[in-house]
Amino acid sequence: MVRDRHRLARIRRIDDILREAVVGEDPPDDGIAEPGMVLTVRYDDTDTAETFLLGSRDETTEDELEVYSPESPLGRALAGAEPGEQRAYRVPNGAIVRVTLIDAEPYGRFRNVTG
Repeated sequence: MVRDRHRLARIRRIDDILREAVVGEDPPDDGIAEPGMVLTVRYDDTDTAETFLLGSRDETTEDELEVYSPESPLGRALAGAEPGEQRAYRVPNGAIVRVTLIDAEPYGRFRNVTG
């Protein structure tokens, strides 16, 4: 019974995502981390930076960007973040990783500048 409720809740969530999905358009260029954005983050513990596309793993990028799913621990932690905002997430070994969003721009704009 609990399993059925979880399954129905998950189906409703997926249905909501699909209903609001915009295919073939970049998200707004508002600097907020969301699917379709190229994010640059700084891992606070090591002070290293990484740039990646927040999107579907089956997306391929012409510029060899790493792709992280919005459902990954990092993707969930960054959802809705604005530049300068620090977020934290737990990795499989239980450690907490702190990351700061440096920049977020639509993939289409990023691709046109670098490509």
